[in-house]
Amino acid sequence: MIKEGKFGVQEAICLTWITIVSKVFFSSPAVLARLIGSTGWYATLISAAVALLGFSFIYLLLKRFPDKGIVEIFDIAFGRVIGFIISCILGLYMLFITVARTSELSGFLRVYVAPQSPNWFIIGIFVVCIYTLSILGLESIARLSKLLIYPLLLGFLTVLLLGVQNYDFNNLFPAFGYGLDKIAYNGILRSSVYGEVIILAIFAKSFQGARFIKKEGIIGISLSAAIISLSLLCCSLTFPYYIEQEITSPMYELSTLIDYGRFVQRVEAIFLYVWIMSNFISATVVFYSFMSIFCYTFRIPDKKPIIIGSCIILYTVSLMHKNIISIILGYISIIRNFGSLPLFVLPLITLIAVMIRKKGENTNA
Repeated sequence: MIKEGKFGVQEAICLTWITIVSKVFFSSPAVLARLIGSTGWYATLISAAVALLGFSFIYLLLKRFPDKGIVEIFDIAFGRVIGFIISCILGLYMLFITVARTSELSGFLRVYVAPQSPNWFIIGIFVVCIYTLSILGLESIARLSKLLIYPLLLGFLTVLLLGVQNYDFNNLFPAFGYGLDKIAYNGILRSSVYGEVIILAIFAKSFQGARFIKKEGIIGISLSAAIISLSLLCCSLTFPYYIEQEITSPMYELSTLIDYGRFVQRVEAIFLYVWIMSNFISATVVFYSFMSIFCYTFRIPDKKPIIIGSCIILYTVSLMHKNIISIILGYISIIRNFGSLPLFVLPLITLIAVMIRKKGENTNA
């Protein structure tokens, strides 16, 4: 089977953090404003709490099988046939997320940055980048994540800090948005925002044991929740919720409003760097997860021969949308509403199955 390499806690946290946080740069703030008004910044903390509960199921599953990844555990828990089906479901879902990320980035770049560039050209460049990094392997992706996390975080916080001139605390009212019931419902439903933490289970053999994975998952989700909550708060401070819900990318619009005179303008260039690089890494990680599951499921010992074919599939499917609205209402809506099923519910069902069948071992971790 494929050897993915070994790396430490910091690389794992950076990988998880970038993979989760990158989606806040797109339509999430606008969609949340449409669903729950100006309360998205604390509703996402409910999502993070639910995601931590979902991650606890993943951790308990890995704890029973300390030397196995989640795809191997599926086979042990359900047998080869059912395990194969469940692994395919998870793998295809990871490919679907990659398609959504690629299509969404292309759509937003055409709206804001390169309206005259053809869709096939933008997606083609993005897929070539994913192909290049996939060839280098998971360890290289993790090292790159650790290398870029500091400039990405610095650029992101710089944009939010410079945007303080446009913040208005009156925009945070009504404090309970459209009602506590809708806040709780959407907070629970959208826990899939943090679902990419499952990459720690897919590549469990590279993360040096369940004890380290527990730490990486908790810290990764917590840090992601803090950054996402801060981002949503800044968007709500900048735009009234009835305006924010009409903006395609509130985070980008926030950066374009920054103006401190002749020498501090057009800081959206900083945001674009953070936006594109974080999504490049995020999409690559999820795409690599799909390939890893595919290779294990079909017993393919080397991933390199299938990377080109997988990238062609990614490129072709990413072109199959009409516009950015169809992506938001189609791909992204499905991921947010049903993403918890393959990412959190499947591990829970597997955990129940192995407990009933008394498989695995209990270890201190």
